[in-house]
Amino acid sequence: MYNAPILKKTFQILHFIVNNPGPLGVTEISSRLAISKSTVYGILKALTEEGLIIKDRKTKKYVIGPSLFELSKKVFKAGELIATVRFFLEKLVATVDETAFLCVKEGDMVRVLDTVEKKKPFKISFPVGVTFPITASATCKAFLSPLTDDEIKAFLKEKGLPKYTENSITDIETFLKEIQKTRENGYSIDFEEYLKGIRAVAALIYSEGIPAGAVCVVGFSTSMHDGKIPFIIDQIKETAKQITDRLSQLKYPFSFSIDSL
Repeated sequence: MYNAPILKKTFQILHFIVNNPGPLGVTEISSRLAISKSTVYGILKALTEEGLIIKDRKTKKYVIGPSLFELSKKVFKAGELIATVRFFLEKLVATVDETAFLCVKEGDMVRVLDTVEKKKPFKISFPVGVTFPITASATCKAFLSPLTDDEIKAFLKEKGLPKYTENSITDIETFLKEIQKTRENGYSIDFEEYLKGIRAVAALIYSEGIPAGAVCVVGFSTSMHDGKIPFIIDQIKETAKQITDRLSQLKYPFSFSIDSL
């Protein structure tokens, strides 16, 4: 079983391989890092199985693998996306006085990349890195809206529509009507469908016409009351538009939310 020392040695080996281009053998890595050959070999074998590094069959030496490249690209893009969106999130929160977060779709889950909380004692918190099912909250309708009705039906027949609260929509046909509203209006809304006493409004952001993620405003129903909802909708739609315009100016496109369901 892996323990902290093994993890530390694993990172040391990864750093060494990344910072020293060219094939590296077990003996060289062991000597340079003062780690036993047996330990180096075991770690390299595990990293190879995950595709993080590759072993040359002829030389028996190791180089960076495709999985490490893909992982590094995702980390870079996530950092760039957060840096780009942060200003707009802060401005949105200052305007609507509710918590807002940036999220992306990862398969059938939604992951929070960044959160800006309103400056009040009582507020909703969404920790960075937390995940929740794509079938939950306003983000569900937002992320599913670019798909066709047939694609959505197939997905929901497999995943289902859980009943989180008494307001949850569990009928697929009724849910599709909500999806159509999302397409037409450019935003999705959650009236205590995922969490009792919580409301949310979400809108997709795009990069080169492809969904790159979503921004969401969330708050207590007493704060996000019926009279305030139209204002929040206007603000989140404008924020999503501004972010989309900004992303279109960047060199590298983002496409976090288009992976297959």
